[in-house]
Amino acid sequence: MGKVLAMLLIILLALASVTGYLFLTRKIISWERQIADGQIQLEKEQLTLDAGKAKLEAGKRQSSEGKKEYELAENNLFLVLADKLLIGRKGFKEARERIAEGDKKLAEGEDKVNIGEKRLDAGKLELRRGREQLKLAKVALVACAIGAAFFISVSIVLGFRWRRSLARIFMHTDAKPTTD
Repeated sequence: MGKVLAMLLIILLALASVTGYLFLTRKIISWERQIADGQIQLEKEQLTLDAGKAKLEAGKRQSSEGKKEYELAENNLFLVLADKLLIGRKGFKEARERIAEGDKKLAEGEDKVNIGEKRLDAGKLELRRGREQLKLAKVALVACAIGAAFFISVSIVLGFRWRRSLARIFMHTDAKPTTD
């Protein structure tokens, strides 16, 4: 009876190894696809972030140039007098408002770029973790394949070695022989 239990245990271990191998194979294919999609998404996000940074730098340059022009105009007595007399001080007021609005947009742009950088870093970290988990899954896949091969081999070898004693157990009948 011990041989039968040992054989059943070895066959169950072989089946578990084969099942694990098939399950991990399916999961690894799915994870590889997800990692590839994640890499593509990460590259798109990097391009978007780079474009945002370029736009922000252009805005900073433009703001800096505008502020310099405003300071030069403010220091020019002729322009200050012309603004007071002709426009009623609206020109410099509008310029200050536009500068304040530009600074506000620059601050919003910097916030968006910072958020984008954080999201990109989080995506890179998640992708790195996914790749590490994929490597571990591939190691487990190899272990399942080796386990399946080992347990199948052992069950075949023991099946041949124990075939007579196993046959006696399964073919044993309780009926008494009849004498005719």
